[in-house]
Amino acid sequence: MKKTAVLLVLLFVTIIGYSQTNNWYISFSMAGAFPLGDFSQTSLNPHNNTSGFAQKGFSLLLDATYPLTSKWGVKGLVLINTNSMDNNKLENMLVSRVPTLPGTPNPNYFSATANPWMSNALLGGPVYTMSFGRAYLDFQILGGVNVTYLPQQKLQYNNPSNQWYYLDQNKNSTDVSWGVLAGSAFRFPVSPRLNLKVGLNYFRSNATLQYQQIQYSEQASPVMSQTLGSGSSVIPIQMVTGTIGFVYYLN
Repeated sequence: MKKTAVLLVLLFVTIIGYSQTNNWYISFSMAGAFPLGDFSQTSLNPHNNTSGFAQKGFSLLLDATYPLTSKWGVKGLVLINTNSMDNNKLENMLVSRVPTLPGTPNPNYFSATANPWMSNALLGGPVYTMSFGRAYLDFQILGGVNVTYLPQQKLQYNNPSNQWYYLDQNKNSTDVSWGVLAGSAFRFPVSPRLNLKVGLNYFRSNATLQYQQIQYSEQASPVMSQTLGSGSSVIPIQMVTGTIGFVYYLN
């Protein structure tokens, strides 16, 4: 969240710095975020390592646009997004990829936790505008950097009668990759400087999640550990957002 705050502050500083330019306008929108493709898949096959287990979520969009002509402009956008996880199916997948453990594990002693997917994207690119009197229809294609805060998924097996326990957990907490957003928005005036805006966007990126599987022995002090396995998953992040918000003209 600190990185998000920094991005927002930098964007506002830029806007304020150029606020004397007549053409600038800024926009704030909220959106429902609906995962697509592998991002929403819940495959229990441990060899299908592209499933994201993502469920519908929520997005915030803050952008600033500078028109170059009556039809073309450039836009900078901050996208903040979160999607919850299907924790039950995620736990089943993590259990299915458990390596060979001593004895016969009792399924009742497996427990899993995971945070939601979260990401912050800083994007920029061209905007094409069609005018209908005082209303406008915008089309945009933006690209930039996406920082994904990975779900800290963790599977633990801890049978009190054993002198060991097992842990499957992430090795990395964030991943940085390219992101692309394409979409359109319709805006119409509600006051001289204020427009209402509704839009539809498609966003795509990806995230690499690295994990390790470790068995810890409690028979020794300090606790001894043995790595049983490791791997990585490249998960495509795809979603559609339906937005509603306001546009404010600076001058």
